[in-house]
Amino acid sequence: MELSHVAIWVTDLDRSLDFYEALGFERSWSFTDDGVENVYVSGDGGELQLRHDPDRTTPIAPTRADTDHVALGVEDEAAVEAAVERSRDAGGSVIDGPHVVEPADAYAAFVEDPDGYTLEFVTSLEGDQ
Repeated sequence: MELSHVAIWVTDLDRSLDFYEALGFERSWSFTDDGVENVYVSGDGGELQLRHDPDRTTPIAPTRADTDHVALGVEDEAAVEAAVERSRDAGGSVIDGPHVVEPADAYAAFVEDPDGYTLEFVTSLEGDQ
C-alpha cells in the first residue's frame, strides 16, 4: 500500500496554488464536485489535494492538536534551507528550524502555509557523519 494523497481545505485557491507551486509542486489535475473545487498538485512521490468551497461559511482552522504536520522529504540539508526560503517568499511563516533532530537522525524545518497547515521539510542525515 502507498499513500496516494492528502486533502486539505484552503480559503483562497489561487494563493494556495501559488504557494505550493513556489515549493516545486506542479498542478496535475482538477475537478469540481457539488461546487467544491479540487485541485491536485504533485511532487515526487505523491499528491496534495487542495479543496476550496467558495460558499463555505465555517472557518478553516488547522491545529497541530489534531493533525500535527505534513512531512515533505527533500534531498539534503541545503534543500531543507531552500524550501524554507521559498515558503517564506511565497507567504509562509517559519515555525521551527532548520535544525538537526538527533533522535530521528534528520535535518528538518517546520513552516506554516497560508492557511496555517504545518509542513515539515526533512532529510535524513544517515551516512552524513
